[in-house]
Amino acid sequence: MSTRHSDDWYVPVHPAGGVACTLQTGHLPDGQHVGIAFTTRTHLHTACGPHQQYLRTTEPTLREALHPLGITRIQLNPLRVAEPPAIAS
Repeated sequence: MSTRHSDDWYVPVHPAGGVACTLQTGHLPDGQHVGIAFTTRTHLHTACGPHQQYLRTTEPTLREALHPLGITRIQLNPLRVAEPPAIAS
């Protein structure tokens, strides 16, 4: 049974230099690591802010990208996505 909600999802990313980027992931209150995706740019910008960079992709492609990270759950259209903590240099 498919649980797909739309053909294209908007996935928040962090720039990683040049044309590269990394997927933004998150944690649920119970500590479970999850992928993050939105069904519209409006949902993404409401939760992440208007300047959030994103990648437009499909559910199967996102699942394939998350698999090597051991992430099997995708949080779709979360109401708020917090900025990750800054890494001290």
